[in-house]
Amino acid sequence: MWKKLARMDWPVFFLVLVLCGAGLLNIYSGTRVFPSSGIPLYYKQMVWILLGVCVFFLFCFIGSGVIEEKAWHIFLAAVVLLLVVLLIGKVRGGAQRWLSLGGINFQPSEFAKIALILALASYFSGRYTYEGIGFRDLLPAGGITLVPFLLVALQPDLGTAGVFLIILAAMMVIACVRGKVFFLVGVAGTAAIPGLWFVMRDYQKQRVLTFLDPGRDPLGAGYHVIQSKIAVGSGGVLGKGYLQGTQGSLRFLPEQHTDFAFAILSEEWGFAGSLVLLLLFLALIYRMFYLASQSQDRFASFACGGLASYFLAHIVINVAMVCGLFPVVGIPLPFVSYGGSSMLTNMMSMGILANLSRTRFTFQSGEEIPSSV
Repeated sequence: MWKKLARMDWPVFFLVLVLCGAGLLNIYSGTRVFPSSGIPLYYKQMVWILLGVCVFFLFCFIGSGVIEEKAWHIFLAAVVLLLVVLLIGKVRGGAQRWLSLGGINFQPSEFAKIALILALASYFSGRYTYEGIGFRDLLPAGGITLVPFLLVALQPDLGTAGVFLIILAAMMVIACVRGKVFFLVGVAGTAAIPGLWFVMRDYQKQRVLTFLDPGRDPLGAGYHVIQSKIAVGSGGVLGKGYLQGTQGSLRFLPEQHTDFAFAILSEEWGFAGSLVLLLLFLALIYRMFYLASQSQDRFASFACGGLASYFLAHIVINVAMVCGLFPVVGIPLPFVSYGGSSMLTNMMSMGILANLSRTRFTFQSGEEIPSSV
């Protein structure tokens, strides 16, 4: 155990804690004006962070061989949970995305993202060649991705479903899919995008139209984006000061503690504070990709790279959405947005990363990491 602690990547852990701390301060600012009804959300977030740290060390200390061996079991469990959501899931905001477990709402699609990364890492690592992965080997990977994509799209949640496609694209790059194959798949995928319009629901089409022109419905579909851009822009260079933001205090900004948490931070801390947060995220993503490049095990390298890509996608989409550069989708900002499912899943991801990153020591010392604690 002590050897595992010594070999754990502490920079990742400390960066995560700093981001959680920043998120907690932001959640307090964004929710202190909410009507009092039970336990305040920032107290709940503290509990989720503590539970998340426990999850982090749980996945950090199990044998790295167990993660690879159980990758497909984890993926199957995620698919089963997504099926259960469609059958008995809790409806919120017009979408059936949640399971209620003892009064705690859990979003299986967050867990499914990590499960897909592990499954694709296992698949690609078994078919990797120095010539690159060809089209024939890519087809099963597409089928694997299609399962959670369709199940989540049926909830419906196209924003989260799209993340599964981003994960597949990232894993294709990491696994060195042949350039010609990647180009053809990219062209085919781009050509298929207009066809999505015909299968989208009316409110989803409205989101796209509002993204193109928020002013067409300023008090309806465009309200989120307009108020978010006001919050970000009014922060200026140094911000209005902690707890001094008007958009958050007067509750003009919807979902200000979840999807639009970055807008609250930008208003109160300005461009400077936003830049500091983004630099922290950049340091975390860089470290994750560095660990992926240093791993001596192919599965570990692919999985760590996939996790880094997943976090990068979440950060870019959320920040772009808040700034009006991307349609409004339910993609939280890792460690900053409020949410138990998101926090536990993110901590699990970091625990897996810390676990698999130890393989960079394994081959240097000639030791084998046991398959159990």
